[in-house]
Amino acid sequence: MELQQLLTQHRLSIGAAAKILNLSRSTVSRVASHEYPNWQNKEQEMIESLEKQGYAVSEKQAEAGMHFDPDAFVITDSVAAYNDLAHDLTNPESSLSSSLGMVIGTAERGKTFTSKRFAALNPNAVYILYIDGSSITQVLRDMCYELSATRPHSMSKCITVIEQSCRYQRRLVIIDEADKCPIKLLETLRGINERCNLPFLFVGEEMLKSKIDQVPRLRSRIRNPIVVFKPVHEVEIATYYQMAAGVKLDVTNATLLSRRARGGFRTVANEARALINIANASGIPDITEQMINQL
Repeated sequence: MELQQLLTQHRLSIGAAAKILNLSRSTVSRVASHEYPNWQNKEQEMIESLEKQGYAVSEKQAEAGMHFDPDAFVITDSVAAYNDLAHDLTNPESSLSSSLGMVIGTAERGKTFTSKRFAALNPNAVYILYIDGSSITQVLRDMCYELSATRPHSMSKCITVIEQSCRYQRRLVIIDEADKCPIKLLETLRGINERCNLPFLFVGEEMLKSKIDQVPRLRSRIRNPIVVFKPVHEVEIATYYQMAAGVKLDVTNATLLSRRARGGFRTVANEARALINIANASGIPDITEQMINQL
């Protein structure tokens, strides 16, 4: 029995489990996704603690149908590479030279989910979604709000607030959908990076790299390696179903779901929820090829 399975069977969110265990949400999440150092021992301790507090697995619960955990998370190779880059950018001992990171990949590969999760679990990182058409000042105001809970009205005051918020600790700003940012905004963020010693992680589709490559001052400050989100594959899909619902997919069904998803993690997650509902409605504690064909 894994921690994630136990949480799923009792319909416990990461936050709820953290309160029961008197631990931080970050710790529970990292143990459940096997990111925590020596997670095996910690996971066993947490499972035993939950069982003592009445959250043991019973036959009745096992027969009650499958439950889907929308917070289930799989550390794919792409996610691991993302985390390595983001942690390196937030590390106060790493160089601030070339402190602009880049993550690219086709839509639905899981870049946004990974970005939000990293920001949620790391207090020194903040997440900003660029909305097409936003002015430079609007973006800087959003940054100020995430960094210091204030929204100055002018660009100069925004820069002052950002500079002050980074004076005593390394911060990281994740800019999602950065491929939509105009060059002028990216140049402004590069200037803030230098003036405020503030690393940025630009996340977007493949055209982001082409856009940055056009500007030598930007390109020269991109830290290697550039992370490319690859298509989700059969093993990762099977792992996701195991973590999200305790379901063991056979090779045939994992391959079929992989073909349907065309590499997109969002499709995998959406179809997993639908398939669990179909399985429960049918009273069958498994995912079959016939169910997949009903989607």
